[in-house]
Amino acid sequence: MPREKHPRLTPEQDRQQRGDSPPGAIGASTPLPSGELDPNWQPSGTGAEAAGWIKEHGGTAPGHDGHRPRQEDVYPYLLIRGHSPGDRGARPLWPPVACWESPDLMLIDATYTGPFSLAQLVTNPVAGRRYRVFVRIWNLGLLPAIGVHVRAWAVNPGFFGGDPNNPAYQPVLIGGAMVNLEDRTRPGAMQVVEMDRTWDIPLTLTGHECLMASVTCPLDPWGGALDANNDRHVGQRNLTILAGPAPAKELIWTLGSMVTKSGTLEILHGGAAVTPLLQGLIGRTKTEWSTRNRRAPAAKALRLGVTTGQGQHLATMFATGDGWLVADSAKVWAMALELGMVERDRTKVARPLATPGMTRALLEKMGPDRAARLGVTLRGEAGDALLEGLVRLWGIDRLRGADLARAMGGEAPEAHLLRFAFQDPETRTSGGYSVIAIGA
Repeated sequence: MPREKHPRLTPEQDRQQRGDSPPGAIGASTPLPSGELDPNWQPSGTGAEAAGWIKEHGGTAPGHDGHRPRQEDVYPYLLIRGHSPGDRGARPLWPPVACWESPDLMLIDATYTGPFSLAQLVTNPVAGRRYRVFVRIWNLGLLPAIGVHVRAWAVNPGFFGGDPNNPAYQPVLIGGAMVNLEDRTRPGAMQVVEMDRTWDIPLTLTGHECLMASVTCPLDPWGGALDANNDRHVGQRNLTILAGPAPAKELIWTLGSMVTKSGTLEILHGGAAVTPLLQGLIGRTKTEWSTRNRRAPAAKALRLGVTTGQGQHLATMFATGDGWLVADSAKVWAMALELGMVERDRTKVARPLATPGMTRALLEKMGPDRAARLGVTLRGEAGDALLEGLVRLWGIDRLRGADLARAMGGEAPEAHLLRFAFQDPETRTSGGYSVIAIGA
């Protein structure tokens, strides 16, 4: 019956219908309970058992640390690795671990139509070609992940750090897929998922574009920001392998051109980290180039930079009033010791330089008068300045993979991991791009 057709009740009728004891009700003479507890009430044993269960599983029993259970013990715990090996989802990674070297974003040339195979992986995509995109995803939780949505993007080469408002880095969606993952005790807790569309690289691009991927499910949702450094749901691959005669000039110029007037670019040598990175990217099978005898160089064999305990710090570039300063890290550290700006370490390790921005802080403290002793100052575009600066500092006439490896030192079969790490507090950009240089 519509509300407006309901009969209107008198106050007495309304009281009877809403009252404590309407006429004819069962138990009409029984008063309503007052809500007070019986003074003789005692808790049952069931309540005590429940309290013990809560203490045991809630982490408050003796022997526990007093915290609630970890998410991975009661929910799905999704992950796209930021590095290999040993990534368990702890974030942030950088510094000191590069968050842009994910081994879980993989490409296969679209001319191959068979099942996923490590032997078919492509490490260096080429503009104008088409590639199948695969993302390796993990569930480290004890609950299966149902309705897992995986997506992949391409971003301009450079130092994308998750800020969607930066016009220089606008992600372009490649494709996606939906799967289910088993809990971490079962083999199906990890899957290699192929996107529903291929990545068709236009001829106008370079092939050095960054790859991004995300994973999410209803019980472990992704926050929405493509921030690989702070979110385990996101993976990022900013990496190019330059072996032998492979040209490096275009890539280095592109990276240099992305350096802003308020930003700082630091070039680091990853040392032994190149070995697990190569194994994570291509497995142990042959791809488009052989990995036989491709090993990390000995630290003592490196001719450039200064050791920081986490690798070698090679160079720093930023804008000054006279142009772009490209400074040699070994000279900066020697000057800092000479001026008493840092404490001398018995092990001769320049640990302060492991902190991003510290080299620039020392250079600015030393003043522009000492710049000529510490590096080179160049006018013009940032990309040209980086190219010319590295040629002068490292004493190389050509910029090929083999030339970069030779400048670092060591033997020809060794692989050198060069990390171009950038930060700009003004534009909120923080990220990096890695280059693996391999001798002939």
